[in-house]
Amino acid sequence: MPLDTGLLYGEMVGSAFAHAAIPIGAILIIRALRDVIPPQTSLIFLAICISLSFLTQMAFLMILQANACSGIKNFVGIAHGALIAALITGGMVSIPIFIEPMRFMVSQLFIDHKILLTPELQKLYDTTAQAGVDIMSISKPEGDVLKPSGSIDKEGYEDQTLSELSAGSSYWSAFAGAYGVAFGSLMAATCPSVGGASGP
Repeated sequence: MPLDTGLLYGEMVGSAFAHAAIPIGAILIIRALRDVIPPQTSLIFLAICISLSFLTQMAFLMILQANACSGIKNFVGIAHGALIAALITGGMVSIPIFIEPMRFMVSQLFIDHKILLTPELQKLYDTTAQAGVDIMSISKPEGDVLKPSGSIDKEGYEDQTLSELSAGSSYWSAFAGAYGVAFGSLMAATCPSVGGASGP
């Protein structure tokens, strides 16, 4: 039975949405295990995304093979296809992890990035910001005034980075999900030979 291209395109869209949620799930796992995981959070985040991607793509590719081969008959092909798809996800998610501007390109649409300051620079920043508020209050007492942005410590900065990773990686992971199904289907939708003839 030939591969149903309508099903393939539908799964590419479904996988894109599922993979957009994977980084969010990875961040929730990291935050839940914050007290027991080592400090290399970026690598742990990447490993979780790849693992969740593999499981997700396995499910999508099993459906494809069941449709193309009238059942699941080539589990090795599904596993190979899911592995290829998961590696694509790993490559795409690595972009916002290791290239900060590519992460900010998306995350700054949702998160106001605050830089991590030394205690001395933070004190100077807070003093300057408060002076600006005082001046605005005097010159425009009847209106809304600017409020200084809250200070951010090391723990807050790390939490901010996790949120930025979640937002920035979701965008790239969604593309990986769609491409992963497309490339993975080349192996997963290949039916085992029957009587010397192989299915599509």
